[in-house]
Amino acid sequence: MFASLFGAVQADIDRQVNWAKGEARRRVRYVLRVAIFAGAGILAIVGAAVVGLIALHSWLAVQWTPLIAHAMIGGGLLLLALILLLAAAAGRPPRLAARPPLQFAKPAAALGALAAGTRGNVRAAQESAQLASETVRQGSRSSLIGTLAIAALVGLIAGRKL
Repeated sequence: MFASLFGAVQADIDRQVNWAKGEARRRVRYVLRVAIFAGAGILAIVGAAVVGLIALHSWLAVQWTPLIAHAMIGGGLLLLALILLLAAAAGRPPRLAARPPLQFAKPAAALGALAAGTRGNVRAAQESAQLASETVRQGSRSSLIGTLAIAALVGLIAGRKL
């Protein structure tokens, strides 16, 4: 009797788990991308510092042409480092996608699952599900709770008789 209800709940749980897995994958990809850019930027800064020290040494040793070559290489690496670090900082973390709504949380779906779970007159079950969905759309909260309670009671009684 409750197999269709359990099936509906299981389907909702599966959708929620799949949504959470997808969001976790997106976050991991973002963190990995930022880590790669930041790592490359740090390596470029280290390279710029090494070349800068070599340029300073060459300038102090000779004071002319080797300095210009080393300064150009060091400046190029420093520019690369700044570009990579700006690329890592410019990316915004992805926003969470909208969580899929719980289908079972809708009372009409619950009543439909209850009606489909009982064996008996299918036409009467369809009519009661239609009346219940109209009550959900146009009724107040107290009538909705009363409808759900009656549906649960009818489902229990029908299940015991079968």
